[in-house]
Amino acid sequence: MKKAIIVVLAGLWAGVLAYSQIPDFDALDAIDEAMVRSDMALMQMDGLIPMRFGNALDGSPIPNAKVDIPGIGTFVTDNRGIISFPQRADGRFSLVLSKSGFITTAINFQIQLSLVYNNWYSISPVLQGDFRFVLDWGETPADLDLHFEREGGYHISWRNMHSAADGSVKLDRDDRNGYGPETITVVRAEAANVYTLYVVDYTNSGNRSSGALSRSGAVIRLYNSERLLNTFTVPQGGQGTRWNVCRIVKGAVVPLDSMQ
Repeated sequence: MKKAIIVVLAGLWAGVLAYSQIPDFDALDAIDEAMVRSDMALMQMDGLIPMRFGNALDGSPIPNAKVDIPGIGTFVTDNRGIISFPQRADGRFSLVLSKSGFITTAINFQIQLSLVYNNWYSISPVLQGDFRFVLDWGETPADLDLHFEREGGYHISWRNMHSAADGSVKLDRDDRNGYGPETITVVRAEAANVYTLYVVDYTNSGNRSSGALSRSGAVIRLYNSERLLNTFTVPQGGQGTRWNVCRIVKGAVVPLDSMQ
């Protein structure tokens, strides 16, 4: 009898241990990101300007990508998705990232005080569908949420659903630790429908006069199946917890660019 009890208790304890070792993937992502950012901070202390490139669908690094920066040089990302170059005078620059399996992406950036403050970029893999929206931002607010609504139809967000019942659109990634990416893929947009994309500052949702969203450095890159179509930047100096980004009307993208 005692032996049976010991066996049962041992089994229960093994189950507890196994459960306790189930990874918290959000926490692991945050730890990995913190380590990479620490490495990049050390690079800055060593007189370098680092930039990091990740997969828009899952945040993983993009290694062995070619990055051309006119006037600075051509670089290849390491296994952390990072490039770096010596600090230089302030100014505005552009880069082009290219790699097989990803959409070639042009990005404008600014060097200020020998730093690139928003130096974490999410790039879309080749898209089988009509559109993809990719949201990046800074360290704060911790939780910005993408919302995509079809007029008179579905509402895609973390709260309501991760994919439409007909499979025409899905939320690929929900980020709650700052920086992003948060990504929505529109597999099929019907020309007869009207769609609206907006961002909600969930962290400060109880404070409609908050200016945190306007200070977040939020950027949305809109891709179609072939290329980067547009880049939207959150309006500066405004108040509100909702950024109305754009609408899609008869297949055309109409910028909104307002806060509320």
